[in-house]
Amino acid sequence: MKKVVMLALLMLFILVQSSLAEQPKLKEAVIKPNTAAIGDTVNIKVEFSGVHKDIREVFLTVREYQYDYPRIPLVADTTSKKNIWVMKGPIPEEAPSELFHLDITAIDKEGKEIVTKGFEQSYTGKAGTIELKVK
Repeated sequence: MKKVVMLALLMLFILVQSSLAEQPKLKEAVIKPNTAAIGDTVNIKVEFSGVHKDIREVFLTVREYQYDYPRIPLVADTTSKKNIWVMKGPIPEEAPSELFHLDITAIDKEGKEIVTKGFEQSYTGKAGTIELKVK
């Protein structure tokens, strides 16, 4: 009988813990350099709470060209113990000189979009945004 009670308590504990698990939250989003010329390489780093396996996908959308430009995927930095997603690449030749908003979209392991307070009404990038000035 003791084993049955202990097993039931253990199952209840596991259920409560899994239901209390929070969705990851955006901690930091950085682009270096934040002002760049055509052909320059930029490094993007986006950090969330939790661990990599809590997130299925992270990508950027250029707000100013959301219908014309594909998603820019970020990859998990598996060398870090933190939940960091990165991308490194050049500024495209066709980029005009202007300020761009790179909207961050993140999908958790359950397929739900991660939404940061203050970005609930955003059309794209409900997790956050990064500004990039192309000179």
